[in-house]
Amino acid sequence: MESGSRKECGPEYKGEPRRGKVAVSALSPMVLRDSMPPLLAAISQAFRDAFAPAQRWALFGSILATLAVFAALHLGVSWAIDHLRPESHPWLLWPLEILGNFAVLALTWLLFPAVATAILSLFLDGVLARLEAQHYPGLPPARGMPLSVVLASGGRLLGLTIGLNLLALPIYLLVPAINPLLFYGVNGYLLGREYFDLVALRRLDGVAATALWRERRGRWLLAGVAIAALLSLPLVNLAAPLVAASFMLHLVTEASGLAASSGRDASRTRSTG
Repeated sequence: MESGSRKECGPEYKGEPRRGKVAVSALSPMVLRDSMPPLLAAISQAFRDAFAPAQRWALFGSILATLAVFAALHLGVSWAIDHLRPESHPWLLWPLEILGNFAVLALTWLLFPAVATAILSLFLDGVLARLEAQHYPGLPPARGMPLSVVLASGGRLLGLTIGLNLLALPIYLLVPAINPLLFYGVNGYLLGREYFDLVALRRLDGVAATALWRERRGRWLLAGVAIAALLSLPLVNLAAPLVAASFMLHLVTEASGLAASSGRDASRTRSTG
């Protein structure tokens, strides 16, 4: 049953037998070059994908849901401050308000990448399916991921983001010179792995996805840092989760050899048609 399921999901990534090569079972007679596109080209395409009419509802839906979450956070902090109003020491009210607003800004900055990614995951399967149909029409339908797995993955990312950034908080405060390196290093790893898993596990089994991650670890980490940077830029960060999903889709599809397989199958379909 398992082998049949994998067959339906297209070529299986077998690992990289030597540097710069990708082996795919369906392409074993061929020797493929390292076909991963440059990061800048992939991210440029991802921006075009994110703002395409086909993704409009997913884009607006994820933006509105993300804004609603952080609006609720702000209202919650304001409610807490109002109910903790020190009646006997009214002079403490304004310091509490300042600290509360600072806390909301800090939490928004730290948690925005994880929260936005978790919300996008609810729309992700449809988004990726449309992008694959547009760019890689020769691929068979993906096996997808159950919603429970997607939600668990988003919860894990949120928990790790909170935990690791809290551990790093003393360094953020005491050694400001290395703040950007630490922040983008920690969150780049988390986001790179999360988006990689969300994309790769739709078509590769866990063993194959882990092998692909290890063989291209540096490239995935660099992609994660780019995603973290997009998610920290005001206004850009509203569309960044959708951009990141498309960005990682192109990188994973090329690196695994599925893009070459898709082009070959599409050409065969046209020739027989």
